[in-house]
Amino acid sequence: MQTHRLQDNETPTYFGLPRIDRLLHAVAEARPTSIKPRPTSPVVELTSLAPGGGKTHVLYHLTALAVLPISHGGKQACAIIIETDDSFSVQRLGQQLSILLNRSRHTKLSENELNDSIFLCLKHVHVFRPQSLPSTIVTLDSLPTYLFDKTRHHSFDRPVGFIALESASAFYWQHRADEEDAALLATTTPANNAPSKPSGYAQLGAALKAASATFSCPVVFTSWHLGPAPTSTHSGNPEARSLRTSIPAPLSQLPTLRLIVQRVPVRKLPSGISVEEALREASDRQKAVEEGKFEAMVNEWGLDERTLQKLQRQGAGFSFRITDDGVLFESSQT
Repeated sequence: MQTHRLQDNETPTYFGLPRIDRLLHAVAEARPTSIKPRPTSPVVELTSLAPGGGKTHVLYHLTALAVLPISHGGKQACAIIIETDDSFSVQRLGQQLSILLNRSRHTKLSENELNDSIFLCLKHVHVFRPQSLPSTIVTLDSLPTYLFDKTRHHSFDRPVGFIALESASAFYWQHRADEEDAALLATTTPANNAPSKPSGYAQLGAALKAASATFSCPVVFTSWHLGPAPTSTHSGNPEARSLRTSIPAPLSQLPTLRLIVQRVPVRKLPSGISVEEALREASDRQKAVEEGKFEAMVNEWGLDERTLQKLQRQGAGFSFRITDDGVLFESSQT
């Protein structure tokens, strides 16, 4: 298993999706020049206001870019997916690989060639499905044992493109219940009889950091927004661009970059519109829904002014479409 340590003067390609990589570089450049931390791999959080926001489809695209050969525009790495909420579809990932494989070729692949190429790529996607927060932590801790054993997988000669946790919110309510039980127990148990230990999410954050350091790779995790929704979800609304994370600390403090992923809202019908006018607009509104337009914008919560200005100069987000066949980015964004 190859690993690659970042050097001080190196400009890395973290995920292979230029829009995300440029935003990560902007965050790094916004650090005060007096602060020169040891180069570390970034952590990206993808969150949505509601189910169906599109964050898992961004993950399909990143995974496809990670495992595709360099000759097809990929990173020729492997991807580690820790899947905790049963939302990651290998079939949809295969569709995304199909889109990128055909786009990278001057001539279209035959059906057999395409299926063989997809199958070879999928061999380098390692999906783990732990059923609890403790088992998720154990899975992360055991990754070195698994990945450094060339007899157990096909990716021994590849670096780790990234580690993904889908979703970091899956065990949130169980975590809250355990904390409340522990607090209740503490009120009835002598202080010296029950030594304190780090919370589950603290251990999860430490396990993610350790795995990222071991393989010198970035981390991406998805999360659910559990707080109140902004009055308007339009990206021009300041409330929609600044969402307080629902993930418990210290995991919530890990992200280098937070992105809010959502379907582009369809304009509501103005008040007082006549039935005839509403019918005339119905067709255009239906077309807008069928286009499947989505956007990912920087979550401005907790960002200092210097970093925010740097990100805004980079566009502070990107758009894409989700179709029956997969995720489509503009050619400049893939």
